[in-house]
Amino acid sequence: MSMFMSTIEGKIDAKGRVSVPAVFRSAIIAQNGASSETPSIFIYPSFTEATIEGGGPALSRAYNEMVDKLDPFSEEYEAMASVLFGDSYTLSFDAEGRVSLPEALLHHANIEKALCFVGMGSKFRIWNPDAYAAHRANARAKALENRALLKSLSGGPPGGAAQ
Repeated sequence: MSMFMSTIEGKIDAKGRVSVPAVFRSAIIAQNGASSETPSIFIYPSFTEATIEGGGPALSRAYNEMVDKLDPFSEEYEAMASVLFGDSYTLSFDAEGRVSLPEALLHHANIEKALCFVGMGSKFRIWNPDAYAAHRANARAKALENRALLKSLSGGPPGGAAQ
């Protein structure tokens, strides 16, 4: 699977469009495989941060499969389906690789003109650049503090090298 990587800043143009970074578009197209679907992004307001989360078709399918495993009459199903799908959008790219981000999502993420796309592997986030700078500093400190977690999850150092 193609992953979303890098942090790329951008701006919303006068018509309310933003160019999805080429490396992100490439990941989405790779996720589509041989599909004849028009490349698009699946986006929704994060329920943990003031940011927009999103991905390609692989992310929306994965979330749908997870939600479908819940009891359809449970409170958990209602909450997750409402948050992940009720407030989500599927946006197709125009010929230049741009999308128009919905006003509700821009408001949620406190984005006016400048923004940044941040890769997170299987998904990405769209941040207000100032908010992301603060988040990144905090995330780096937490990652340093929890670096041993990666080793414990993998069963050893990357590449299988002995220590």
